[in-house]
Amino acid sequence: MANKPRGRHRKYAEYENLLSELPSKMDKRPKYINGIGIFRGARGDTVWIKVRLSHATTYNGKVRPAGSSAEIKLGKLSSWSWAQLETKLAEMQGRADRNEPLEDQVDLTFSDWSSDWLIRAKTRVRDFMSLSIHVNKHLLPTFGARPLKSITSNNINHWISSQLVSLAPATVKRQMNTFKAILNDAVKSGHIEKNPCSNADPIRGIVGRQRFLSTEELIKLLKAANDIDGWLEDFIVWCLHSGMRKGEIQALLWEDVHKLEGGLALINIKPSKAGTPRYVNCTQGMIKILERQKKRKVEADDRVFPISAMTLRRRWEAVREKVGLMDVTIHDLRRTHSTYAAKAGVDLNTLAGRLGHSDLGMLQKHYAVFVGSAAADAANTIQETFDNLFGAANGKET
Repeated sequence: MANKPRGRHRKYAEYENLLSELPSKMDKRPKYINGIGIFRGARGDTVWIKVRLSHATTYNGKVRPAGSSAEIKLGKLSSWSWAQLETKLAEMQGRADRNEPLEDQVDLTFSDWSSDWLIRAKTRVRDFMSLSIHVNKHLLPTFGARPLKSITSNNINHWISSQLVSLAPATVKRQMNTFKAILNDAVKSGHIEKNPCSNADPIRGIVGRQRFLSTEELIKLLKAANDIDGWLEDFIVWCLHSGMRKGEIQALLWEDVHKLEGGLALINIKPSKAGTPRYVNCTQGMIKILERQKKRKVEADDRVFPISAMTLRRRWEAVREKVGLMDVTIHDLRRTHSTYAAKAGVDLNTLAGRLGHSDLGMLQKHYAVFVGSAAADAANTIQETFDNLFGAANGKET
């Protein structure tokens, strides 16, 4: 259990009892008593105060009507005594009663805000693990203790330079995108006026990756995957047939699968990277995988592919090592999908919609690398192309 804040036990018995009765981990809001709340999360106990509003006011980027309340996060519980918390609550309640602003009374750090942002992001993003690594491994060591309002474009430029010493520009760009999203959220919530990332120097030297797998590589990869685990082969086939992102597949629920007449099916992907939901028509190969995944369904898990990110990563590394394709990523299967689809003559606008791109620029830069020479040999549909490949690889129909 986290360290108790300093304070005499008898006088503050209600708070001590609240602390002792909290579960080991909480999923929702802080639990309050007398206006003082405690939230127990993965990083320990944080303390909050709840201020009653007798006047309408703006707090945390939202207009709060008179008669409502404002919840204010103060930081780690171990940094406060019960007496200090009561004093702080009285101070903030007094400000609210006098209709004075509440915002500037808490010097919110990047660590505090990014922690809250990650909690909220967990329910609405595809690849939460990557975002968590960006924040905890790459951003917090430099910016964690800094107040949000003190972070400048110059600070960010120095951080970018230090990251580029050991990381590829594209990797730093992804971290920067997470940084920008966190600070954009802080702007929307009224904690800072402007996002300093907007004026940071651009990250140069990013070359669009265009790795896709040849027919021979696909055959080797699928055979090795089948030897390691049947579901892994199906996961790879699903990537190739659907063109979906890894995070989209891992987040796919059975409720997102819509059966249609004639044995057809649609996949509802929400939201896409472009910010809007989209539908992906299932190939017959995908429909057969759905039938197999139904038989593999784990109780109390509504995901179509009920596997952890760590399990997928380990199995993928094993299959790459087995076939000697250590440079290939799961995202390259998405590039392979688009490349073969373009070769088969699929209209680029249709393909962009299937992949969730808002325009053709991203598709042409990163995916359809054979577009220029594709028309001559686009004799078969993409379904027939992959069916032939998988038949050669497995000796069975997908």
